[in-house]
Amino acid sequence: MRYVPVIGLEIHAEMLTNSKVFCGCANEFGGAQNDRVCPRCSGMPGTLPVVNQGAVMLAARAGFALECTVNNYSAFDRKNYFYPDLPKAYQITQFQYPICTNGHIRVCDTDIRINRIHIEEDAGKLVHDDYEGISMADYNRCGVPLIEIVTEPDFRTVEQVQRFVEEIALRLKYAGVCDSRMEQGSLRVDVNISIMPEGSSEFGTRAEIKNLNSVKAIGRAIEYEISRQSEILDKGGTVVQETRRFNDNHGDTKALRSKEEAHDYRYFPEPDIPPVYISDEELDEIRRSMPEMPNMRFKRYTEEYSLPAEDAGLIIANKAFSDFYDAAVKIYPSYKQVSNLMLVELNRCLNDSGLSAEDLKFSPENLAALVKMSDDGVISKNAAKDILRTMFESGKDPETIAKEQNLIMSNDTGELEAIVDKVIAENQDSVESYKSGNQKVFGFLMGQVIRFAGKGANPKLAKDILMKKIND
Repeated sequence: MRYVPVIGLEIHAEMLTNSKVFCGCANEFGGAQNDRVCPRCSGMPGTLPVVNQGAVMLAARAGFALECTVNNYSAFDRKNYFYPDLPKAYQITQFQYPICTNGHIRVCDTDIRINRIHIEEDAGKLVHDDYEGISMADYNRCGVPLIEIVTEPDFRTVEQVQRFVEEIALRLKYAGVCDSRMEQGSLRVDVNISIMPEGSSEFGTRAEIKNLNSVKAIGRAIEYEISRQSEILDKGGTVVQETRRFNDNHGDTKALRSKEEAHDYRYFPEPDIPPVYISDEELDEIRRSMPEMPNMRFKRYTEEYSLPAEDAGLIIANKAFSDFYDAAVKIYPSYKQVSNLMLVELNRCLNDSGLSAEDLKFSPENLAALVKMSDDGVISKNAAKDILRTMFESGKDPETIAKEQNLIMSNDTGELEAIVDKVIAENQDSVESYKSGNQKVFGFLMGQVIRFAGKGANPKLAKDILMKKIND
C-alpha cells in the first residue's frame, strides 16, 4: 500500500543571552563539566528563579522573525517529570500562555503553520561511558534559555522538512536569537511522524524522533521511520505511539519510552515567577529593530537586482556577508559585478584563511571603489582579482594597491602596437594557423601580448590591435 507521511516539528533553539534564563550562570558552550552551575540551576531547595529579561526580548524577536503574533501576556508553568539530567525534577516552561502564536513560513510552495513559540529552560545532559558501563550528569546546560518552535503537522515530504529547518536556522541567526550551530546542539529538532494510506484524511499513530542535530540526520531519520511504519502496517500490525532515538551510525531508530501526553507532565502555573507583560510600545521597538529577513533579501536580490537565484541564495546564507554586499551596492549599484567578485574571489580568500566576513580588513566602500575602477576601465577584471586579494591581506584601498603594483591600465597604442608586432613576428606559425581557421590560437597570441605588456595593459585595446594586425 502507498502511504503519505504526516510530519510536525518541535525545534529547540538556545538563545544568545550572556547568562542563563533563571540565574546568573554564564550561558556558554563547552568548558569543564559542571563548572557553570549554581544552587538555582541545579535545583537546590529554597532557591528562587529570576527571569532573564533579555531572553524574553529575544523570544519576541524570534516571533517577529518567524511571522508569528507576539503576545503582550505570557506566563510560565512547571512541567513535571523525573530524569537524571533534570535536577529539579521539573522544567520551567510556558504551556498555557506562550509568548508567540500563529506563525507561518513558506517553503517548497507550501505554507507551514507555526502553532506556538514558548520560552523554557534547557536540561543538562548525560555523558555515557560505555567502557565503564556508567552515565554521568553534566549540569552546565541546565537553565540555558531555549525557545521551542512547535509546528502544525503540515509537512508531507523530507525536502519540506529540511528546507524549513534551514530557513528557521537562518532567520534565527539574522534576528540574533540563536547561532543555530546544530553540531554544538544549540539547535535541535524533534520530529513527530505518522503515515496514512494515500487518499485518507485520518492521521496515523505518530512516533517522536528526539534530538536530531543535522539536516542530513533529519532526512535519514524520517526516511527510516516511514519505511519502519510502512512495514508494520503492511504486515497488519499497529504502530505504537512512542519516543524514539535515531542512531546516526546505523541509520535507524530505536524505542526510548512511551510517548507522553500533556496530562502526563501534570502542568501547573509556576508559583515563583509572575506573568510576563510586554507593552505595545516595547513590541513596536523590537519590531523596528529587526533586520531584513533572508527571504525578503532573496526577493530583493532576484527581483530588484536581477541576480540569479543561486547567487542570491549564496549571499544571504551568511548575514555578515549579505550586510557587506548591501553596503557595497548602496555606494555603487553594480549588483552583478559586486556579487561576482564577492562570491568567487572574496569567498576564496575567506575559505583559504578560515576567516569570516566579520574579519575583513577592508570596507564596503573599498570594494565598491574596486568594482567601479574595473567597470570604468581603469583596471582590468583580472587585475581587480589581484587587487582584492591584496586588500584582503593588507586592508589597503584599491587605488593605492593599483598604483603600487602598476595595474592602472595604459591606453598607449604605440607601446601596445610594438608589443603586438613583436608577438606576431615571433609566432608566425601560430598566426598562419589562426588564418587557416584555428580560432583557438588567438587566445595563445593574446596571452603572449599580455605577458609582455603586463597586467596594466588594456586587454580590449590589445585585442583590437592584435585582431587588426593579424587580419591586415
